[in-house]
Amino acid sequence: MKAYLFLLCSLCFQLATSQNVVYFPGFELINVEEPTAGLQYSTSKLIKSYIEDNHSYTILLDERIGADGYLSRESLQQSVVNATEQKARFFMRGEIHFLQGVYIISLGVYETASMEQVWHDMAKGAAEQDLDPLLSRLGRSFFTSRTAKTDIEIDEVTTYDQKGIELAQIRVNHFVGVMLGGKAIPNESTLSGFGLAYTYDASTVLFNFDFELFPSSTISINHSNPGQKMQSGGVSLGVTYPLTRKRSTFFVNGGMEYGYTTIKQEDAEWGDKESKSGIGAYLGGGFLINRNSTVNLRIFTAVSIPFYHVDNMNVTGIKFGIVTSFAKKR
Repeated sequence: MKAYLFLLCSLCFQLATSQNVVYFPGFELINVEEPTAGLQYSTSKLIKSYIEDNHSYTILLDERIGADGYLSRESLQQSVVNATEQKARFFMRGEIHFLQGVYIISLGVYETASMEQVWHDMAKGAAEQDLDPLLSRLGRSFFTSRTAKTDIEIDEVTTYDQKGIELAQIRVNHFVGVMLGGKAIPNESTLSGFGLAYTYDASTVLFNFDFELFPSSTISINHSNPGQKMQSGGVSLGVTYPLTRKRSTFFVNGGMEYGYTTIKQEDAEWGDKESKSGIGAYLGGGFLINRNSTVNLRIFTAVSIPFYHVDNMNVTGIKFGIVTSFAKKR
């Protein structure tokens, strides 16, 4: 009985430890001008590192890679034999093609027992320096529903991407744009607004310089004293912190403002009014779309707090809107 239990536990342990083990004989280089052992070794080691950094899988490389010169592709049956010997539940097969000036990386995973393909993804680049970002994308998409074609971080834009969908690498980091939105005054009125925006993308954070104008409201802004209208505007300097490095991400931001607020009676001329200006602050967040594109969108909301009073009120408001920005190439 003890021997049976020991055997059962041993089999269960082997099964558990093989669940996330993948055997990989290395990339085959197809139509590459000089299919060197160095290129095969570096790309195979990189994909191993990127997968293991992003997922709980262990990649077992063929020990001959980098030691015995360039290795030709092993047969599917031999991969099954090697994966079985190393107790790997899966094995992976990969190819790097070079065709008409384009590098094409193909990566597939097969179940050792059935030889059935259980995952596949591809990525394309137009230069050898594109291989590293492409392998990074494939490492993240490994065994997920994401694809390397769309799961792009801001510093992984390749020359091939720029040709196809006008993405911009982070060196194109000046953006000018327009804002449409509004400013809600709690328990009072909502002012519609527009503005201009300048953004400098410093990779880790974005610096924003915005001009905003919220013209006179047509609705009473003071329930205790009907018939008043408000106008507000100003400039702000702030910092936006993206929560991830992906092309579309949530963010938090904040900064300082210098603005003005004017209140007047609706049936009076603008000469019969009270107007105050001064500094303030804002804090908020939102969602940034297509950060590494030549055109991106910033959807935001923020609490705007002026450090001055007008008509005995501190007119704190909630700004919201969307900024459409266009890359300004240097």
